[in-house]
Parts: sequence; structure tokens; C-alpha cells
Amino acid sequence: MDQLHRDISSARRSAKEGAYSHSILLYTSTLGQMNKMMTEGAIESGRSEWIQARSKLSNEMAMVKKLEKEVNELKIGEDGGEIAPSDPDVWPPPPPRKTTQGVKRGGGVKGGMGRSREEEKRGERRTDKSLLRKSNSQNGIDRRDRDQPQLRKGESSEAKEGGGKNSEEEEKRREQLARYDRELVETIERDILQTNLDVRWSSIAGLDDAKKLLKEAVILPTVLPQFFKGIRRPWKGVCMVGPPGTGKTLLAKAVATECKTTFFSVSSSTLTSKYRGDSEKLVRLLFEMARLYAPSTIFIDEIDSLGGRRGSEGEHEASRRVKSQLLVEMDGCSVDADKPVLVLAATNFPWELDEALRRRLEKRIYIPLPDLTARESLLKIALDEVDLAEDVNLAEMAALLEGFSGADMTNVCREASMMGLRRLTDALDAVQIAALANQKVDLPVTRDDLLSAIRRTSPSVSQKDVDKYGMWMKEFGAV
Repeated sequence: MDQLHRDISSARRSAKEGAYSHSILLYTSTLGQMNKMMTEGAIESGRSEWIQARSKLSNEMAMVKKLEKEVNELKIGEDGGEIAPSDPDVWPPPPPRKTTQGVKRGGGVKGGMGRSREEEKRGERRTDKSLLRKSNSQNGIDRRDRDQPQLRKGESSEAKEGGGKNSEEEEKRREQLARYDRELVETIERDILQTNLDVRWSSIAGLDDAKKLLKEAVILPTVLPQFFKGIRRPWKGVCMVGPPGTGKTLLAKAVATECKTTFFSVSSSTLTSKYRGDSEKLVRLLFEMARLYAPSTIFIDEIDSLGGRRGSEGEHEASRRVKSQLLVEMDGCSVDADKPVLVLAATNFPWELDEALRRRLEKRIYIPLPDLTARESLLKIALDEVDLAEDVNLAEMAALLEGFSGADMTNVCREASMMGLRRLTDALDAVQIAALANQKVDLPVTRDDLLSAIRRTSPSVSQKDVDKYGMWMKEFGAV
């Protein structure tokens, strides 16, 4: 009872002080407690007085809610002007239009009545251009903010403030990107531009042929630009084909880290917009930015979802327009030899690719399942951070993992590294586990742990799928 009195007093005091939300919360809590007490039969006498008190508190809460609503409407009125009546069946009136005023050469301001016909036409033309610049996806964005695109991610403050050649190049880039909507430019910079991936060639086991080709396609043209001209021009596109989990994305990350190029990582969702025409603009802007920040690498993961075969059943018109724009940009992305742009693609379904897109991806290489040597190297890399028991023979384990992809082998190593902790904590509760010292928890991985993990894990790629990739590479491969 004392708690109810305190809550009621606090609710009324908060209402007097203008804290309506807090007051309503206290009223709601008090009424809930009263209803619970009356329902459970805790009130033996004076039930009618309790009902009257509950009705009075309900009326007080309704008044507080009404006051809060009026205050909120006043705040909206101060921000947005006169409050119009709300009717869901009637469209709201258009926002007030600002009157454009002409400025005299001497600095005076002329009213709308004093403007000449030529000045009025110039003002209308200027207004029409500003309206054309503002796409559906740009409503509510300040024009000054749209006209100045941001710098790249990972760029230091010295590069922003420094003068000389870098500042001139950055100014040219801004001028080139100023004709695009600022929101689209920010989408490219925020979702696509990737830096500091920290994946080295040494982090990838095997795949020596793929590494050699990527070094030839990305590194050599930047080191020997005078050589890669004419018929020796750099490759425009490289497509990595293979089962899932074989390291295609890791190779792309290694290209971004080792080759010191601007790296754009693209998926179908990045280049998709609900506004008509914005998807094509994003594709065009992507390649425009890649040329401005050249040498660049555009990595398109799961390219089959973006560049599937045209004319297939159920294909949407918007998807076809995006594919057409992508094909146009890829054909013209290597016109300037001084600004090389490489399109690096990866797919698990190469037979779904459009014929024209397949032609533009000049190099089509197969990323196979790891062989015996690569599997042993991968085990060394995956188990580098854990202690191994003396009875562990990685060559023996690699022989048992035939048919496993790189991702499957990583899962096996992760499973084996958890075996010691599971044995240690099986009979312990949470308090005892927290009291364990770190040196007791980090137990070495034994041979039995690896064998048990291999028995528990099955390969994710079947031999039938491997044969299918081999047939496609025999027909369309270009290594």
C-alpha cells in the first residue's frame, strides 16, 4: 500500500513538472498493480472505494496523455509551421516553394515583378537543372553536400590537406564525380571500397598457377607499363571457377593486399536499387571511380547472380538493363592504358554465365580442390596458432583429407582444436570452468583429436560436381 501511495504521488508530481512520459509510466504501473490486487482478492473491504480510486487515476492518466499530445503538436507546429488537418484520404498540400530572387550587378536584390524575361528564363532553367540533378534516392539531401563527394576510405588527413600533385588529382576526381548523385557515390565508397584486408600470398596454400596469373595480370602492368601496350595490353577480366570453399575469395583479398591497387568488392545486392535507373548508374559509377583511382581491381563475387544468361525464363527488364550496362563498361574499361582496371570475378556456377560476359572475362581459370601438397600446407597454416602433440603427422592427416575443400579442412582443424577443452570441461560447472587457468585450458591437439574431427566432418563437394567443373573448363577454359 505504501508503494502505491508513493507511485501515485510521484506520478502527480511528474505531471506538474511537465515530465508527462514518466508520469504516464507511473500511472500505468500503479493501475496494473491495483488491477492485480483486486483480481487476486487481496482487497477484502472497501472494494467500491478502490473502484472509484482506480477510475479517478484512469481519468488523471487520460488528462496527462492529452497534455502530452498537445505539447507534441505544439512542437511540431513550431518546426514545420501551421499544422494542417490530418486526413488519410486526402493528400497533404505541397511544401511552400521558395521565391527565386534575382541579384543586380550592383548588389541589390530585385523582386519577382522587376525581373526581365531573360532573367526569369535563366532562373527557371537553373531551377530545372537542380530538379533534374535530384533523383528519387536524393530527396532530403542538401545540394551542397551532394556536390562534394567524400574522399576514399583509409585516406589519411595528410592526403586530404596536402598540396601539389595529390591535391590536384583529388580535385580532378571530385570534379569528375560531382555530376553523380552524392548518395550513389557514398554507396560505392561505403559498401564497395575495401582496405586493410591483410591477406598475403603466403596465407593461401597451393594454387600456384592462379597466383602466377593474377600477379601477371595485376602487378606487372603497373611495374612495366611501357611493355603492356597494343597486343600486350593487360587482361580486362579474369574469372575464377571452382567448387565452393577452394579459396577464390581469399585470392581476391590477396590481390587487394599484395598488389597495392584500389580494390572494389561487389556483389549483386550492392548494385541493386529500388529506384528505376539507379542500378545502371551504380554500375557506371563503379567503373568511373575505378578509372579515377586506377590502377584498380573490381572483384565481383558470385558473378552468376549478376551476369546470368540473358533471355532466360523469368528474367526481369531491370536485371537485363544492369547486365547490358555491365557489358558496356567492361568492354571500355581498358581504353586508357595508363589507368588499368581489372575485373576479377568468382563463381561456383560458370555454366550460368551469359555468353557475352564470358567472352569479356578473357582468362577463365579453374580453382580446384587442394592436392596432397596443398592440403599439408593448409594444415600447417590452420594449426599454426595451436600446440600439436608429438604423435601428430600432418602428412598422414593430409592423405586422409582427399576430396575436402579448403573450407572443409579449416572446419576439421577448428573441430580438432576444441576436443581438448571439451574433455576438460565435461564434468565441470560454470564456476569451476571460470576458475581454470589459461595454461590448463590450452591443451595440445593430438592425433586422435584430428582423426575424430575427420570422422565427424564430411566433404561438401561431391565427385559429380568436380567432374562437371572439369567438363566446363575443357569446353570454355582459358588458362
